[in-house]
Amino acid sequence: MAGSGYDVDPAVLTTQGGVFDDIGSDFREAAKKLHATLKEAEDWGSDEFVKIFNDFYKPVSEGISASMPHLGTEISKIGGKLAAMGAHYDSTEQEQHAHLAGYAAHRPHIAP
Repeated sequence: MAGSGYDVDPAVLTTQGGVFDDIGSDFREAAKKLHATLKEAEDWGSDEFVKIFNDFYKPVSEGISASMPHLGTEISKIGGKLAAMGAHYDSTEQEQHAHLAGYAAHRPHIAP
């Protein structure tokens, strides 16, 4: 089937890899801020409402605080892999172009 492939723009992969890396970094920073804020919330007082709120919310917030840095790291890893994929596509295209140009140089009677 002619033309049934797909186009890949290595520059876009590389750029978006950087974007994912930034998102992961921002996520890790947000996790630090959330953790600090939650620690402050524990000191709100000792009345019944605060006690009930902390009893309910603390396990949920601890789970979120524990998972966010890991999620940020994994998002950054996706960025690194996208950037590597872009570099791989780019080098493959350059190698194929060089190979075809070399082949064409030995076959001057074949017009493009």
